Amino acid sequence: MTPPAETADNTPLQQPIVGEQLLHPVVLSAVALLLLNDHVFKRLWPSAITGKLSDIAGLVFFPLFLQALWEMGLRVFGKPVRRSSRVLLAAVVLTALVFAAVQLHPAAAELYRVGLGALQWPFEAGFELLGGRPPRPAPRRVHLTQDVTDLLTLPALAVPLWLGRARAASP
Repeated sequence: MTPPAETADNTPLQQPIVGEQLLHPVVLSAVALLLLNDHVFKRLWPSAITGKLSDIAGLVFFPLFLQALWEMGLRVFGKPVRRSSRVLLAAVVLTALVFAAVQLHPAAAELYRVGLGALQWPFEAGFELLGGRPPRPAPRRVHLTQDVTDLLTLPALAVPLWLGRARAASP
């Protein structure tokens, strides 16, 4: 186990809580909007606006989720966890690249459809079992509409950068 990091006067630095940024009200609101929009609003009011809302909410949440996974990995392997602007910047860039690839390249879009369906399957199966129904035997491909105008939502990535800057500045 790695000893805790220390300041110049040998006092231990307090390690951040892994994933603490995911509990910020802006991020929680983005996740709530994403869930409501994908499961309610798009069915009630299908439009370009409901499509973009999910993109914006996901772009706010996902880089911070990647940063939390990175921090969790560090903690699991006994490494010190520090608030890192570089890790967040890498997560934002990765999110932007994957988001753009999914919108622009058919193979990336298909990988997204299959991958997200596989990630959702255990939860769907659990809900089916809780409802007394047999679960679907295999994951399904999720619906995705490739739309190059979705790239107009990329400025939403400024939100996790802003939140990460505030977090990195905190003691």
